[in-house]
Amino acid sequence: MKKFACQYALLRFRPFVETGEFANVGVVLLAPDARFFGFKLLKRYGRITQFFHQLDGKVYLHGRDLFKEELNRVAGELRRLALDGRKTQPDVTLALNLFTELVRPREAMLQFAGQRVILAENPRAKLGELYDYYVERNFVTREYQERLLENTVRRLLHRTNGGMRFLRERVGTEDFGVNFPFVLLADGKPQRIIKPLHLAQDDPTRVLNHGGQWVDKVRRLRKRGALPEAVLFPVTAPPPETSPYAAFREICDDLQAERVVVVAANDEPRILEFAQAS
Repeated sequence: MKKFACQYALLRFRPFVETGEFANVGVVLLAPDARFFGFKLLKRYGRITQFFHQLDGKVYLHGRDLFKEELNRVAGELRRLALDGRKTQPDVTLALNLFTELVRPREAMLQFAGQRVILAENPRAKLGELYDYYVERNFVTREYQERLLENTVRRLLHRTNGGMRFLRERVGTEDFGVNFPFVLLADGKPQRIIKPLHLAQDDPTRVLNHGGQWVDKVRRLRKRGALPEAVLFPVTAPPPETSPYAAFREICDDLQAERVVVVAANDEPRILEFAQAS
């Protein structure tokens, strides 16, 4: 099957020029030989406000809506001037020039990250794949997120020499055991445990399923007398006032009922205070 050369660019949201931080919020793709131009933009803004804590989500929504109008205008020009199906051949040169002008660097909150090329049999499907990968980040699994959290906590502990004291260990009894990433042992027995937990998901069912698994593990270990009193769960949270956040609060309440200390994953002072307590 024939493959078409596709030009695409990632749309980035960069509200604070001073820091240079950005989030991928969209993809545009042009396949002139296939007479195709399309784009996909991020609709939800929870991830944006989670990343840029000081930002009002309406800033992104307003900017996105204005940018969508511009993309629709460019799409109309491309189809009328270069990709018109009534013409024998698409005007590839004109289409590429219009696309290059669209994605050229600009100093604005919404800006493109440069032009890239990829081959695809189905340009429309490829647009969806690129969006899923770069914007929805479908490669970022829950396990991946928790490894990142563990690495963050590990670096934090190493800054105070605590990283050498906390080790990955299996905690439990002969009939039931759980692996924890950070366990402080004394005379071969666990004295303090730290378990980072990723609950910043956009589906309440996923929050309850994943968090509920750890509530059950803690409850069974407590029942067997296998856990120390000092157990800390640094957790990530979904945006407030959402259905996932209500599920997140339920999991936190259940963990606290099992005498687990729950703190925000970015609360470094409390994590260090817990790790350094005698």
